[in-house]
Formats: sequence, C-alpha cells, structure tokens
Amino acid sequence: MTELTRAGRWIGVAILAGYVLDIASNFFLQPMIRVGEGPMGLFAGAAAQPGLIGIIVLMGMVSGVVSIAVAGLVCQHSYGRAFAWLAFLLLGLRAASFGMGGGEMASYQLFRSLGTSMLSAPDGALAQLAEPVWALVTQQRDALHYPHLLLGGTGAFVLYVILFRSRWIPRWLAVAGLAATASQMIGVFTGVLGAEVSFYFLAPLALVQLVAGLWLTVRGFDDKTAAA
Repeated sequence: MTELTRAGRWIGVAILAGYVLDIASNFFLQPMIRVGEGPMGLFAGAAAQPGLIGIIVLMGMVSGVVSIAVAGLVCQHSYGRAFAWLAFLLLGLRAASFGMGGGEMASYQLFRSLGTSMLSAPDGALAQLAEPVWALVTQQRDALHYPHLLLGGTGAFVLYVILFRSRWIPRWLAVAGLAATASQMIGVFTGVLGAEVSFYFLAPLALVQLVAGLWLTVRGFDDKTAAA
C-alpha cells in the first residue's frame, strides 16, 4: 500500500466520522434540547440539559477539527502538483468554517445560560422578555448557521474539484460530488434569503459523502491514475 493510498483511506474514515457527527448532532441531539412549546420550552430544555449542550458543542468542534485534518492531508499530497493552490484554498476555507462554527456553537451555551437565569427568577425581567430574547439569539445563530453551511459547501466543492483533477477517485464520483455540493449551496442560499431550506437540496450531498467516504475507506486514493 502506497502512502497516497493510505492517506486516501484516512480521509475516507475522516469523511465518515464527520458525516456521523453532523447527522447525529443536527437531526437527533439538537431537537432533543426543546422540552416544551414556545421560547421557554427551548430555554428550559437547554438549562435542564447542560450535558446535552456540552456534547453538541463538543461534536461540532470535533467535526471542524476533522475537516481541517482532511484539508491538511490533501495539502500534503497536493504539494508540487498543478492543483496545489486549490488544496491550500481548501485548508483556508476549513479554517474559516471552524471559526464560524465556534461562534454558532456558542449560541447553544447562550441558550443554556439564559435559560438558567430565567428559571432561577421566573418572575424576573429576563423571563418576561423570553420571546424577544429568544428571537434575538435565534437570529444571531441563523446569521452564523447559514453562512457556515455555505462555507462548508464551498469547501466540499473545492475538495471534489481537487479529486476530479487529481483522479484520486473515479471521475464519476467526483462529478457526483460537484453536482451534490452545488445542490447543497443552492438549498442553503434559500435559507440565507429567509425561505425554508428544502431537504431535497441537501439529500444528494449526504448520499455522495457517504459513498465517497466508504469508497475511500475501502480503496484509498488511486495512485495509478493520479494526475501530476
């Protein structure tokens, strides 16, 4: 097994790890925060489940570190090749995404601390302002969430451009990745504009990431067809 093939397998494992972390956090753990209707349902749930909030934040940070590690490996094996500049662009995008994701994760800690304060003084001024405070924190989170997703989609698009040009994976899979990331960015952009994001725009990328992660975990990068 060559070093390039081994690196591809590690990247496949990392893609699958990030996939599992993101799916578990977004679709299973985050909905568990709310324990009732209205703003207080969210604040009370966050205050009562500090462990859950901590796990969500930790998973978000680990997912970001995994993405940076993937970009670092791609940079290492792209050095001296014609597409090396794309690899360093990918690393920059992943670093920026990690920083933005940290800001987004901080909003969950803010929900927890505000919820704790509201529950400790249910008749206080802060509890009376639960709805506008909820709207403010939610808007702050969304202001980071959708650009964060767009940045993540842009990074994935650049990664698949690299994989297409390098021929480290079959070109049909790289093309599928390019199409899926374009679909994801279109879907997320509707959220930036204030519309509801359709799951149908996001589903193709979830499927392609799963296939690409499994492919790379089993086969690694193909060094026989690799481009210079």
